[in-house]
Amino acid sequence: MNIIIHRGSHEIGGSCVEIKSGDTRIIIDIGKPLVDNNGDNFEFSDYKNLTGPELVKKEIIPDVDGLYYWDNSNNKIDGLLISHSHQDHYGFINFIDDRIPVFLGKPTKDIIDLTVQFTPVEVEIKNPQFIKSGEKFKIKDFKITPYLMDHSAFDAYAYLIQVGNKTLLYSGDFREHGRKSKAFYWFLNNVPKNIDVLLLEGTSFGRDNKEFLNENEIENEMVKISKETKGLLLFQQSSQNIDRIVSFYRASLKSNRLFAVDIYTAHLLAVINEYNDNIPYPSKSFSNIKVFYPFWLSQRIVNDKNKDLLYIFAKYKITKEEIAKNPSEIMMLVRASMLSDLKIIDSFKEASYVYSLWKGYLKEERMKKMLKFIKNNNIKKYHLHTSGHASKNTLKKLVNRIQPNKVVPIHTFHPEKYKELFDSKIVETFSDGELIEV
Repeated sequence: MNIIIHRGSHEIGGSCVEIKSGDTRIIIDIGKPLVDNNGDNFEFSDYKNLTGPELVKKEIIPDVDGLYYWDNSNNKIDGLLISHSHQDHYGFINFIDDRIPVFLGKPTKDIIDLTVQFTPVEVEIKNPQFIKSGEKFKIKDFKITPYLMDHSAFDAYAYLIQVGNKTLLYSGDFREHGRKSKAFYWFLNNVPKNIDVLLLEGTSFGRDNKEFLNENEIENEMVKISKETKGLLLFQQSSQNIDRIVSFYRASLKSNRLFAVDIYTAHLLAVINEYNDNIPYPSKSFSNIKVFYPFWLSQRIVNDKNKDLLYIFAKYKITKEEIAKNPSEIMMLVRASMLSDLKIIDSFKEASYVYSLWKGYLKEERMKKMLKFIKNNNIKKYHLHTSGHASKNTLKKLVNRIQPNKVVPIHTFHPEKYKELFDSKIVETFSDGELIEV
């Protein structure tokens, strides 16, 4: 078995790994980078006019023989595995050869398809092959077992790859402090020991050593903030962080506030409820949820000829006027693109704003405008967040349980720190493009 980390050996995001044995080749993830070479936020719009080969030449997308639609190589990739629905793991999928089967969870594809309808994301998965946790499947010589993991993305997987007597585990992104911790414990109890190579994410390296808050603690803190806030309670988070949506929704019930989400989030929750009926979405069963229609998002939907999407949750609509009239009764999901809507609402006396995202995003220009708006309106600001990734203790728990022969850093800016946490004899660091022989 040969392994090449095409991207991700020394950075978070842009993950892409190739695994080869005999004449069988598979790729795990084909993500967009999160940062550019200067450490600034990566913006693909800066390169959108380049051709595929030019993107490869400039090292924007990985140089992988037989992966892309313009590549005439006879050495085609036999399958692409997608770990979850975050763009740093699937964002460049549009460039792959349509004939390559794409293995992913059905919920993951539904989330990606919905995101395409509501956002500028341009992705189409043309040859999907659906997987389920614990159910093995084959790609030629490889036997593959997906394991559902606890992560901030719904339907996230680790992959066990077996060929002959060799085994590799790709951890994907995971944690144990979310609302799906049982999935992580099931994984620990069912994944084989003594794996040859563990490709282990290390997002938490380089951050402080504090244990991360769990989602119940996030929920309880949000209840406290909500009860202390006499006016409108705004919160900003990723709509795809379903655990956080659930935490804040439960907090809204406990503090007697309506829970207002935008139309994209409403549709996303409805899609996920099809796979887990405990997920709240605008409906008779979850009457506390109301749907807000941001101007620019609604315009995009109309311009993209998806107007029918606006009417599905019409009966649960809450207007700007209703929010302005009853601010103390509402907990409202916002983002920087909604500033024009917030200016119309203009009812921020004794209001609060809870930022529930990675602090790194605060450097973006749109977030600077959002924070200026918060400050100018004397809105009290909180940062209430927990990582979607494993703490160092969780990483140790995984390594101690499966006892891999080799731990290879991936999805981390600090591969050198792995030897501080694990036995240095089993840690081996590689560069992007370097061959790992097993």
